[in-house]
Amino acid sequence: MLYLFRQLHRKQQIHKGKFLPIAAYTHQSGHESAWLGYAYYRLCMYQSAAALSYQGRNWKNWLAYIVSLAACGQRKKARRITFKLLKTRLFGRKQKIALADSLAPFAPVLALAILEQVDKKPPALYAALLLRLGRKAEAQAVLTVALHSRWIQQKPELYLLAANATECSPQKQLNYANQFTEAYGLDTIHLKNNGKPFAACNLACHTTGAIDNGPLVTILVTAFRSAARIGYALDSLLQQTYRNIEIIVVDDASDDNTGAIVQTMAVQDMRLRYLKLPANIGTFAAKNMGIRLSRGIFVTCHDSDDWAHPRKIEYQLQPLLQNPALVYTTSQWLRVQDNGEYYARPVHPLMRLNPASPLFRKEIVLTKMGAWDWVRTGADSEFSERLKQVFGAKASVQIKKPLTFGAHRPDSLMTAPDTGYDAHGISETRLAYWEAWRNWQIACFAKGKIPKIPSDGLTLRPFPVPEKIMIDPENLQLCENHILSLVNSQPTSIGTY
Repeated sequence: MLYLFRQLHRKQQIHKGKFLPIAAYTHQSGHESAWLGYAYYRLCMYQSAAALSYQGRNWKNWLAYIVSLAACGQRKKARRITFKLLKTRLFGRKQKIALADSLAPFAPVLALAILEQVDKKPPALYAALLLRLGRKAEAQAVLTVALHSRWIQQKPELYLLAANATECSPQKQLNYANQFTEAYGLDTIHLKNNGKPFAACNLACHTTGAIDNGPLVTILVTAFRSAARIGYALDSLLQQTYRNIEIIVVDDASDDNTGAIVQTMAVQDMRLRYLKLPANIGTFAAKNMGIRLSRGIFVTCHDSDDWAHPRKIEYQLQPLLQNPALVYTTSQWLRVQDNGEYYARPVHPLMRLNPASPLFRKEIVLTKMGAWDWVRTGADSEFSERLKQVFGAKASVQIKKPLTFGAHRPDSLMTAPDTGYDAHGISETRLAYWEAWRNWQIACFAKGKIPKIPSDGLTLRPFPVPEKIMIDPENLQLCENHILSLVNSQPTSIGTY
């Protein structure tokens, strides 16, 4: 009877999205829940989920097992299990759609094969998979019908997929983009150069109603060899309707013209500051350096190759000013290539949570849980999940609007095969780091302890990480000494620390 009661309790936790307690229960008691594999999967602990040998008739657990196998590169095994299950009654239409959607990032061929067995296919998912596999003509046929159906009211993303499916002029790309953003109540976007594609580097937006009063917001922009793109990224921040901002550009020891561009812009706008680190330590450690020089009550980040909608800070700050109980807000983004094609690693949907978007109350966050982990990649996800764990779901609000257009390019951390994602799944390094920080957070939860990252990268780590993403301690010490010399000093010249 006690066992059945516990299983019922775990099922209720699953329905409420409380996956951490289930994993913590296993860590603490040593007893596995029937829902453990699904909990691991929802926590994106794909290695742990794939390592469990699952038997049973719970379709969610099977979905978790199959997708986790694919994420770890075991696609043949995932495919074999999938086609066995599709012959049973366990996977009906709803379950097949869910499985196809979940498999899309890791095994798009298998995902499409599953969806092909479904009647009345969701057009956005169907078109997105066809496009990922290069079948543009078929995707265009699907979208032609969908754009003139009830689906367009539910899924404005169909406009973006239509832009991807056809050879569009820049003006047509712009029209599709504005039809999409109009569904979210955003101001009309324009192209800086009408002859060039709709891309992060070619966007502008004219707004009215500037907000001159309010608490200072610090925006951290880390940069490394960003000369080709940082100009438009900073310009989009300087054009924010919320005016009381300071922008700290932390140059991670670039060897190009990044510094000259930023300093020239800083002369024209005193809200912009430039900090060059003496050694390269990676974007997250650079953020940790920059935040120590910040003066804002609130802090957020922005990537050096992204374009921010002019109301981004306004929309994200407003809930925090209205409700003192809130600790942070987040917003969503779209990633677009320089040719105007939209991209999302998970394939569907295209609009996702922007990992750089948390805008938070600096003092309480730094005091209670610390800032970013001192590693070279993946720390944005850890930081976001730690925010949730420490402050709870009621402490945040997500602004469900595309407030950032990010540049998708092949030479970023996210697309590098040794640190990010590729056609074969997730890199072993990223998987290993995710497992490490998740297990640490789970252990903290089980002990009733708040997970906190130390304020400097030279302190003993709270959990081990793969050597590939560790920071050279000598470089870190150089940067630490440099920041310590600046903390209590004034900028040496206009716009420069």
